[in-house]
Amino acid sequence: MTKEDYQMTEQVEKALEVFLKEDGNANILVVGATGVGKSALVNKVFDVDFTKVGNGKPVTQETTKYSIPNMPITLFDTKGYELATEEHTRFLNEMQLYMEDSKTKPADQIHMVWYCIAAPNSRVTDMDIAMIERFMKTGKPLAVVLTKADMAAEEDLRAMIAILQQANIPHFYVSTVYDAGDNFELSKLITWTYEHIEPSVKYAFLRAQRTNVDLVKKEVNKAIRQHAAASFAVGFTPIPFADGPLLLANQSAMIGRIMKQYGLDSDFENISVIVSALGAGTLVSNLGRYLVAQLTKFIPGAGSVINGSVATAITVSLGFTVSEICYRIAKKNIRGEDVTEFMTDLLKSDEVKKMFDDFLKKEMDNQKKK
Repeated sequence: MTKEDYQMTEQVEKALEVFLKEDGNANILVVGATGVGKSALVNKVFDVDFTKVGNGKPVTQETTKYSIPNMPITLFDTKGYELATEEHTRFLNEMQLYMEDSKTKPADQIHMVWYCIAAPNSRVTDMDIAMIERFMKTGKPLAVVLTKADMAAEEDLRAMIAILQQANIPHFYVSTVYDAGDNFELSKLITWTYEHIEPSVKYAFLRAQRTNVDLVKKEVNKAIRQHAAASFAVGFTPIPFADGPLLLANQSAMIGRIMKQYGLDSDFENISVIVSALGAGTLVSNLGRYLVAQLTKFIPGAGSVINGSVATAITVSLGFTVSEICYRIAKKNIRGEDVTEFMTDLLKSDEVKKMFDDFLKKEMDNQKKK
């Protein structure tokens, strides 16, 4: 690793530390009868078995709180119950009291409820509806998750959905098997949860989930624009091309945020690898030479300084390039493919630099239209 790579990695680590301190934990209560597939659902969404690697702490007789160090999700998992039994009544009373009590304890507040019903059972009972409505009265967002939908008859699934629609209850039918044809609604469940969960923990949930990478990309691109606006403000005081590395150093927080949201921030060395692919010797230590060559190509007579518009274009182009690389890696991870060969081939080629150049040209063209 070069001196410049090391400095960039160190800057990103510091930026990540700040973000980690700012993050809250998204607390999700997963409710459902015994055997509905709650564990399979959670394992699929977050790509981790909370019951095996998480720290489990009983919070009520029927509920265990699971957390994993450095992961911004806490799961409140119910043991399961049987409808129309004393156990069910006790469970419901216990959970209602807990959710009311947790309002005074910020770390234990429930931000979202996933109420699981096994789709192959082919029924949504009146007691299910009553229980769901009782949960909804707590004011917490709730979605019914029809689990194991790949094992249910289509007409039975439609009948269950009709009942939930009539009761005006948000619902999603999901499968935990790889859904190459996008025939089920796991990604929609993730999007709905992200849109309705407490705003202070939205990004925590987004970072922890591992199934809806397209949503991550959409939100990351918004964040890139936010950083670009900051770069524009900095750019009001033009800086020499020769001091271009100072501008890129300011983007270390953006790079860290991108990788973090894709769940790729655990290996800091990967950050320097990506930056190196863009040309560590050019975009970091010799950024001036590289940018002069590119910007004079896109903006004849650009001069010898980086102004606000140029700083914005550089920021967006760098962000979109890193985001696209992370997006491709995350997609391959979901499919269970080895990303080592992909990264090796990508970094050996000129594709990353071409990607950056294409984004830069597009951004500079956009600047001309303003």
